[in-house]
Amino acid sequence: MLPPVAQQEAPQAPGVPPVEPSTRYAARVGGGIFAGLALLLVVLALLPGTDAPTLARLGMPAACALIALALHINADQLRPSTLYAAATLGTLLISANLLLSGEHSVPSGALLYAWLALYAAYFFPIRQAVFQLVLMGAVYLAVLLDTVPAQDVLPNWVTLVGVIVPVAVVLRVVRGGVTQLVRGLAEAARTDALTQLKNRLALDQEIDAQLAQARMGARQVSVVVGDLDHFKWVNDQLGHRAGDRALVRVARILATHRRVGDTAARTGGEEFTLVLPNTSEHDAHLAAERMRAAVASEFASDPVPLTFSFGVATFPDHGGSADAVIESADQALYAAKALGRNRSIIFNREISAIFAPEGGGRGLDFSHLPTLLSLTEALDIRDAGTANHSRTVGRYCGLIAEQLVLPAERVERIEMAGRLHDIGKIGVPNAVLQKPGPLGAGEMAQVRTHPEIGGEVLAGRGLEDLRSWVMAHHERPDGKGYPAGLTDADIPLEAKIIAVADAFEAMTADRVYRLGIGTKAARVELLRCAGSQFDPRVIAAFMAVLDALDRAPDAELASPRS
Repeated sequence: MLPPVAQQEAPQAPGVPPVEPSTRYAARVGGGIFAGLALLLVVLALLPGTDAPTLARLGMPAACALIALALHINADQLRPSTLYAAATLGTLLISANLLLSGEHSVPSGALLYAWLALYAAYFFPIRQAVFQLVLMGAVYLAVLLDTVPAQDVLPNWVTLVGVIVPVAVVLRVVRGGVTQLVRGLAEAARTDALTQLKNRLALDQEIDAQLAQARMGARQVSVVVGDLDHFKWVNDQLGHRAGDRALVRVARILATHRRVGDTAARTGGEEFTLVLPNTSEHDAHLAAERMRAAVASEFASDPVPLTFSFGVATFPDHGGSADAVIESADQALYAAKALGRNRSIIFNREISAIFAPEGGGRGLDFSHLPTLLSLTEALDIRDAGTANHSRTVGRYCGLIAEQLVLPAERVERIEMAGRLHDIGKIGVPNAVLQKPGPLGAGEMAQVRTHPEIGGEVLAGRGLEDLRSWVMAHHERPDGKGYPAGLTDADIPLEAKIIAVADAFEAMTADRVYRLGIGTKAARVELLRCAGSQFDPRVIAAFMAVLDALDRAPDAELASPRS
């Protein structure tokens, strides 16, 4: 246990105030005790019949007064060891005063020891408290041996020690109980009664503490805000008690899946927030996905299956203060809700602008193609620095479809699907998409979720044909594609067209982290992969398109740099 008087020097849990006396408080109480000792020593010296010399009558009270003054003036700077020394000096001053005052002053004057003994029992750590009691007993015995008849030594010593020691022990026990009670009340004030997770107060204190440490160490802190999807249905259909039980189950999952050092809190009815120190947006997104999957699995067989939507934001990238980071995470959460729920979204300023209330985003009708196209352009700006990728892929798709002599209406739909093909990347961390080197297994798994996420975004918006094409645009004729591993006959022609257009644009366009390889090299790569990764018929049509573009530099879509 930390010494009570050392509490202000020891690191506290973030946001938890000390519940034991601080050094400052102990110093001021000690100053008051020494001031009282000085006054009592003066009174004892002035009692009728005293034969105390001038040193005892004036010197001892003056010394106690000086100690009292020093403790009060320097209360903010004193170390615990200074208080231990002051108590020891006080015991010696009392003993010296008794020796100088004579036999008649010993019994009454000895009660002055009680002040310092009880002070030590309350404020000092156990070893120092015991030391002060032993010192008091030893020096008082020496005083008795020098001042009173031998037959009176033991009775006087036992009387004083027999009173002070039990009282000191009781005081120590009571203080320990009060300390535990205060600590328990302080913790209860920071804990959600239903889920036993931290509450909003504790969360705010934790975020402030973590950001302060992050600023000193130039580290990242991520905040994940989650909200249960359609939780009202649980309360409406099963009752509020069932809803409470569901919240407890969710809290248990969060507590189990969080890392050591992470903080999980319930911050609203069905809203939860996690603080992840030393965590990038990529790692925070992985953590959110683990928890999202765990909740979905836990409630999959329930009468009302619950899912979780998460918004992720990271300090300092997405905000320089606690409020700013939380607001960014909230905006990402709203994007996750608006895009179909049961997903984790990392904050991005361009994307969030579409959903922000001040931008008119709240309540947008996402069945409107202009809104979806704005979202894909925002994703392009995030990933490539320009809004050209999806537009270019869409136009390539339209040209290939025309080359294949597809109906005009179908050409238009294919071009639109090309522009929307990467909309699912809203669920993939930016750090993964812009990584210059090879992706790890976990990162690749995240990238491979984007066709399915795109399908979920487009679901129920009157775009079912586009949805199926977007979901299959990374499938391959040889069956080695994703997400479903479809083979040639099961892949829609439109998806095959998107795959070729997407691959060519990705190879030839410059990115922030790499340069394009050029048209000639990209052609060679497409032809090499015809029949395995790409449909040969589509490749042949695209080669004809590129030849036509090279012959007509003033065409609507000029060939990329060669």
